[in-house]
Amino acid sequence: MNKIYTFSPSEFAFNYAGCKRCYYDQKVHNIKVSLPFPSIFSKLDILQKNYYHNKSSALISKDLEEGTIKTDYAKTQKSKIFEDEKGRKYYLNGRIDAYVKHKDFYSIIDFKVTDINQKKIDTYSTQLLAYALMFEYPGENSEKFTPVKNLGIFCFEPDAIIEHNHEPNFKMRTQYYPIQRNDKKMFSFMTEVIDLLEGKPPTSDPKCTVCKVRNLI
Repeated sequence: MNKIYTFSPSEFAFNYAGCKRCYYDQKVHNIKVSLPFPSIFSKLDILQKNYYHNKSSALISKDLEEGTIKTDYAKTQKSKIFEDEKGRKYYLNGRIDAYVKHKDFYSIIDFKVTDINQKKIDTYSTQLLAYALMFEYPGENSEKFTPVKNLGIFCFEPDAIIEHNHEPNFKMRTQYYPIQRNDKKMFSFMTEVIDLLEGKPPTSDPKCTVCKVRNLI
């Protein structure tokens, strides 16, 4: 029986785009070094979702067609089984931050607490492209959103501390970056990822702290 790979869209930006050796060890040998994720980001995520839920898409960008923001889709979404350009099987599995329900189509939006920089489009494009495929081609017991017309990241960057009711409050800058839908690019990318996993172990990355420790053992 041929192996069926499982990928989470978020791992492309946070793992694959980083150290290829550590990503290989994680996926092939199930060796993962977990670093604690600051709980403040989870709290910010909840606050963002509560604020934007059921509001107009114009709050994200005036360039988005009118629709209603939904942030309450808490289920883990699973895609159907895909094949890469070499016929190797995989499926996608993960959660989204938000989507916009328009009259005849959907937009999928990912919230990012990060510095506002257009280079974030390159960093997170594969994550959003994967989300589109997950929802247009869902697996069993997953919802189907079709068509997914727009993809984008909505960046939040702390900008200043202002006083409100005699208490300090963070002022956030926001910026929406659209990501162009390109399924062909995504399937080529998945072929590249699986090529890495089925090839020889990558060399250690001299910039990676985990690799430096590994080389000392």
